[in-house]
Amino acid sequence: MGDAGKKLMNIFQDTLRRIAERVEGAQAVSLLGVDGIPIDSYGPADGRAFESIAAELGSFVKTSSTRGAIEAGTIQQIVLETDRSTAILSRVTAEYYLLLLLSRDGNSGRGRFELRKAGLALEKELL
Repeated sequence: MGDAGKKLMNIFQDTLRRIAERVEGAQAVSLLGVDGIPIDSYGPADGRAFESIAAELGSFVKTSSTRGAIEAGTIQQIVLETDRSTAILSRVTAEYYLLLLLSRDGNSGRGRFELRKAGLALEKELL
């Protein structure tokens, strides 16, 4: 990987780490392609469960976008709450999303805010 690629990966890793540190209850955070495949991740969450959530939410976004299912506009964020955790998917660009996995009692409001803020910063790097 060249110096530009390493710099970009450092930017991703630093951004993901900052999100995890600022949000109470954060278990993992990842930058994903719209296909749900992680570009970079931070945190010790159970890998298979996290990848499954990423794939399912990525599939939902991709299907909704291609079918024009949501006439109100482009999906910006999706929040999925289960009895054990909360997952927040937040749009960065048309091709990239941030995914934050929180414990059930995690601060989802702060999580949504931090994802939106990070997304605006990462958008410049990904375009």
